Amino acid sequence: MRHATHSLGSILLWVAGLLATSLACAQPAPIVGILEGNATLVRQTTRYALAEGMALNEQDIVETAPGAFAQIELPGGVLVGMGESTRLMLRPHPAKGRAAIPLYLLEGWLKTSSSGAFGYASPSFEIATQGATAVVHLAGAQYEVFLEGGSAKLTPRESGQGALQLAGGDFVQRREGTMPQTARRAGPEFVARLPRQFRDRLPARAEQLARRNVTPRPLGEIAYADVAPWLRTEPAVRLQLLPLWRARASDLSFRAAAKADLAQHPEWEPYADPEGHARKLAIEAERRRAREAARQAARAQAAASAASASRGAAVTRQP
Repeated sequence: MRHATHSLGSILLWVAGLLATSLACAQPAPIVGILEGNATLVRQTTRYALAEGMALNEQDIVETAPGAFAQIELPGGVLVGMGESTRLMLRPHPAKGRAAIPLYLLEGWLKTSSSGAFGYASPSFEIATQGATAVVHLAGAQYEVFLEGGSAKLTPRESGQGALQLAGGDFVQRREGTMPQTARRAGPEFVARLPRQFRDRLPARAEQLARRNVTPRPLGEIAYADVAPWLRTEPAVRLQLLPLWRARASDLSFRAAAKADLAQHPEWEPYADPEGHARKLAIEAERRRAREAARQAARAQAAASAASASRGAAVTRQP
């Protein structure tokens, strides 16, 4: 593989610009084109049953159950297939200084197909494709990427690992604790585990479904267990979820679970443990007052010493 020479930031900015142009002339929102089995939508603090024809919003989270498959169609004709046990966020709000991205894959199977530029991110890598069909499997720090056709730039997010420029047929595998390994074709183990829906071309259905007005069926408010994997991911992602979900801290069960897991998301302390947070603020305020009092005492002592030294010098100079 050839190491890429252009920065990922410039490529994703280019991708974001093309997607913004596509959004203006295509369907107004991503649409669920296909659903096989069970999948859920997390929107704000509510879980919904996913359904074909449903329009999706920014920061919506889609999760497929074991054995399920869902296809999302994005503006510009981009097709996104989700295999079983997959967690995906649409249009996460970008961290400061970063370009917007259409998807964030937390874990699972994803197949994307686009005629132009497209890209998305995950905890382990970022990928920018051009006229490509790509299949990805992500599990923690381990991932596999197979580029069926087109070209792509794969950038591991661990420091010290350079970006790779991929061509159709290339396969990348990264096991935990190792560097990504590349090959000119996918291995038999990967092919055997490939979701059956990924073996064929993803069919476009947005035009058939665009006129539907599908109302999401609510399943209830989110429990902590429903969203814990998202609250344990990287700060750039989980911090944007705090304003969406902090109201759930009024539920005692949610609050207790969030408090027990504060090491994973310390920003939840004011909501999950308000009493402890108040005590901590009071202790910090008292320490600041003590430090300021000590500084003032030191300045007063220094001024008194200087004044005493000045008077002694004056006495010494007298005839």
